[in-house]
Amino acid sequence: MTQKQNSSISDELQTVLLDEHNFLKTLVQECLQQLLKSEFDRHINAAPHERSSERRGLRNGSYYRSLKTRVGSIELNVCRDREGRFRTELFRRYQRSEQAFLLSMIEMYIQGVSTRKVGNIVETLCGITVSKSQVSELSKSLDTQLHTWRNRQLTEDYPYLVVDARYEKIRTSKGVVSHAVMIVIGISEHGHRSVLSVELGDSENEATWSDVFNKLKARGLKGVEYVVSDDHQGLVNALERHFQGVVWQRCQVHFIRNFIRKMKRRRDIKTFLPLLKDIFAASSYQEAQRRKQVLLSQLENENKDAALWLDDEVESTLSVYHLPAEHRRKMKSTNMLERYNQELKRRSRVIRIFPNEASCIRLIGTLCQETSEAWETGKRYLLFDKEQRNIINDRRPQKQAA
Repeated sequence: MTQKQNSSISDELQTVLLDEHNFLKTLVQECLQQLLKSEFDRHINAAPHERSSERRGLRNGSYYRSLKTRVGSIELNVCRDREGRFRTELFRRYQRSEQAFLLSMIEMYIQGVSTRKVGNIVETLCGITVSKSQVSELSKSLDTQLHTWRNRQLTEDYPYLVVDARYEKIRTSKGVVSHAVMIVIGISEHGHRSVLSVELGDSENEATWSDVFNKLKARGLKGVEYVVSDDHQGLVNALERHFQGVVWQRCQVHFIRNFIRKMKRRRDIKTFLPLLKDIFAASSYQEAQRRKQVLLSQLENENKDAALWLDDEVESTLSVYHLPAEHRRKMKSTNMLERYNQELKRRSRVIRIFPNEASCIRLIGTLCQETSEAWETGKRYLLFDKEQRNIINDRRPQKQAA
């Protein structure tokens, strides 16, 4: 009989406590309200209407404050003292958790979650409604920090630069337009990589790249000896204008793609592509030149136009032989930056179309800032010492040294 009574009581408790709508929310609200009351009583050091020589202030009504918790938003009645000295520890802890909460939303945005999806995720997890505009406003808080980083002074020498661009779709008054995201990575004299510049441009023409390089020089860029990029004419012209006397390396991977497009038949690709790769695998500049002649002699009989193009263009892909042998594998192409661009694309493709330029540079720029800081404090990308720096200078082409 007693067992049946206990079972009945348990069922009633289950119904009243657990099955009742908003039970947990009500319970949390009552507990926090009691904590607030006890904390205020300790601050005043007297009960309501109590006359005491140890009283440290007078009560002055109360106000309501909303507190967002995991069980939803709850209203708390916060007591107020006449001097305005009372500051509850509960809300200080809440402020810290709120900062973490807001940071989490910003991090979701940075990770490539669209602003509308961020609002849905927060509402699902926390029971709190956050509008798309609220998330967008929160993400703008990154702007000041990002502006400082993008305009920081460059105090080190950067002997090597890797330059490339990718495209993002941005909504404008004219409709959805593709904008170039131009990125410059520098390798410092200590061998660490840094993202030196992240800029938006209408296209990769000479004027936009010139703006990028002018800003870098104004920020203190110096010591550049070697630049690797693709052969986009606007970029090449800007490099020749702003980095006279610097060794330019045409990306070998881009050159291979261009070479394949010159082939008329599929079987020609199988025949001649290994010979081109063999040139790039040579242990020295002289050996690369010898292998180039072997390829040209065979290619002329099958595709004279491709042979003429190769003879005119391949030299710019062999500038890497002016570098120390330990540096050549990593500096013969823009692969390092292209791989990073793919990572940026993985994050940005969730957004698909950015609402404006500021939104695009905010996401891409913050990702680049985060990566750059990790590179600068992580493992060195290349080893630089005085002997290797001298090798670079000694091997500089004569026409550029003049």
